[in-house]
Amino acid sequence: MSLSELSRQSGIAKGYLWELVQQPEASMARRKPSAETLYAVGSVLGASVGDLLGKTIPTPTDTQQWPEGLREYVEESHVPPDDARMLARINARGRTPRTPDEWKFLHGTILMVTQGPDQG
Repeated sequence: MSLSELSRQSGIAKGYLWELVQQPEASMARRKPSAETLYAVGSVLGASVGDLLGKTIPTPTDTQQWPEGLREYVEESHVPPDDARMLARINARGRTPRTPDEWKFLHGTILMVTQGPDQG
């Protein structure tokens, strides 16, 4: 969907949407979109405000389908929902982690590679 179409369907100015999309972290720090703005955009995209903020908690149905040990690791370590969903989608070549400790190691490695050694 183009920004023009999103703007038309949501009633949110295209320029404002462009600012949010171009540099989301910087834009969010400068201008926090209102709940109404997030709801309007989410309604058009079929996403909740929580989805847009990355705060949606996986449902019990989602977690029942997760690989062995992942749910326990996520609950014990308070893994953010986006990270939990990312880990659940991993399709490993070879052996998939099975224990909470193996999931912790994998998650830490992913964080280190994507965010740098100080974050992982």
